[in-house]
Amino acid sequence: MRFSELKEEIKDLNKFAEGWRGIIYKGIWRGERVAVKVAKREEVVRALRKEARILERLKGIENFPQILLEGEDFFLYRFIEGRPYGELRLSFEEKKRVLGEVLRIAYLLDCMGIRRDEFGRIDKNVLVGKEGRVYVLDFERGSLGGKPTNLTQFMQVLLREGFVSLEEVRRLGREYISQRRKVFEELLRRLK
Repeated sequence: MRFSELKEEIKDLNKFAEGWRGIIYKGIWRGERVAVKVAKREEVVRALRKEARILERLKGIENFPQILLEGEDFFLYRFIEGRPYGELRLSFEEKKRVLGEVLRIAYLLDCMGIRRDEFGRIDKNVLVGKEGRVYVLDFERGSLGGKPTNLTQFMQVLLREGFVSLEEVRRLGREYISQRRKVFEELLRRLK
């Protein structure tokens, strides 16, 4: 099924956001608020389908979009109500809590063998819901397998936010190759 066929089933369909590869619509499908990510051009369908495969592996983990339907040029998931990290005015304690959650998510993805890529920039694709839950979106540049780099990329955010020094980032990055759990726990202590 293509998005052009699905559109008739979605009530109140509106364009919500647009990226380089896809357009995101929101609406109501079978009584549920949903978002639909649609490939902008035929040559990016493969990247969109790869993103859907990654999200299928993350099904049941509440910090990620939950796919309900996948088509030839789209995937549909439960709409996530939240605000991008970069738009929030957080207290120091709130920031530590949110960054601690993102750190846990980065480590989980590394342990699962899923590379998200772009974990050094979380302003737009990390959402914080009203209840404080943290969500990570946008896996179109991600991949399954390979060397885990989510946590080491995320250390760049911790450096910019002042939780680690450049020297510590270099040391911890080297240590992460052989002592992932130890590095994760050391960074987590800094955010408590």
